[in-house]
Amino acid sequence: MVWRWVRRVAESLMVSPGALAADPLIAGAPIDPDLLCGVAGVQRVAELGPRNTRVVPIESLIGPDSRARVLREALECGAIVVLAGGGDASELRAALPAGIAVRVDGAGAIARGASDGSAVGAEAAHPAVYAVNVAVLLRHSLERDGTATLRALAGMSTRRVHRDALALLPPSAPVHRESALSRALLHPSLPVYAIVFVYSSLRVLPVALVREFHGSLLVLWAIDVVTAVPYTWGVLAMLFDPRGRIRLLAAATTLVTFVVPYVYFWVNGRGYPPYVPIVIAVLTASSVILEAGRYLQERRLRDRYRTASTVSAAPSFAVAR
Repeated sequence: MVWRWVRRVAESLMVSPGALAADPLIAGAPIDPDLLCGVAGVQRVAELGPRNTRVVPIESLIGPDSRARVLREALECGAIVVLAGGGDASELRAALPAGIAVRVDGAGAIARGASDGSAVGAEAAHPAVYAVNVAVLLRHSLERDGTATLRALAGMSTRRVHRDALALLPPSAPVHRESALSRALLHPSLPVYAIVFVYSSLRVLPVALVREFHGSLLVLWAIDVVTAVPYTWGVLAMLFDPRGRIRLLAAATTLVTFVVPYVYFWVNGRGYPPYVPIVIAVLTASSVILEAGRYLQERRLRDRYRTASTVSAAPSFAVAR
C-alpha cells in the first residue's frame, strides 16, 4: 500500500518524458522535436510527458462532440498539448485549421519544405502525427461554437487546468472554479514544498554538533525555512517552466537561496573541520551535475523522437494518464 502511494505521488510530480517517448505513436514515427515544442509552448521535449500530454486517435478530434470530450479531458488533467495519429488526416485538416492541428512527424516537416512532390513517399512511410495546443483548441472552440463548448465543459473542475487555458474561460463558464488557495493546496507540486520544508527544518540539527559554529541555530533555521519555498519554486521553474526569462530568474533564485544559509554558516564560524567544506562542495557539485544531466537527457530524447524505432507497431490510443 505504501509503495503504491509513493508511486502515485511520484507519477503526479514527475513529467516522465521517457514514458511519453515510449508511446507507440511517438516511437512509430520520426517526430520533429522543435515543431512539437513550438506547438506545446515549451523549450524542451523533456518538459512533455504523460502528465501534461494526451495521446488520442485522429478520429476523436474530427467530430465536434468527440473533440469536446477530448478537450474537457485534457483541461481537467492539466494537459498542454494533444497528440493525434493513426487516422484519416484529410478529415482532421478539414475539421481544424492548419494553425491549430500541426503535423509534427518528420515526414510532415519534409512535406512542408518540399515543392516538387518528393516528400510523398516519405509521408507514406510513417503514420501522420498531429499536435494540438490545448489552450489554442479551447480558444478556437469558444470562438467557433461557444455555447456547445461551454455545455461540454459544464461541471468541470479547474483544479488542474493550465493557467493559459484557465485565462480563456469566460466568467459565465459553468465550471467549478477552484480558488487560488485551493489550486495551490491541490497542486501536484505541494508535496515537494512540504518535503523541502521538513528537510530544511531538520537540516539545522546536525549543525548543533559542529562546535566551531558560533551563530544562532534559530536564525539558521529561520533562513532555511524562509528560503525553502523560493528555492523549491526556483528548482521546479528552472526545470519545467517554458518561458526563458522565468527560467533565468528561477536559476538566480535557486542559486541565491541555496547559498544564503551557507554564507551565514561561514560568517559565524571559524576553523571548521575538513569534512564541512567537503560536504558543501559535494552539494554544490550536485547542482552542476543536475544541469549536465538535464542537457544529456534532452539530447537523448531529441534523438529518440527523431528516430522511428517501431515503425511497424500498431499505435495504442488509450488516453494517457
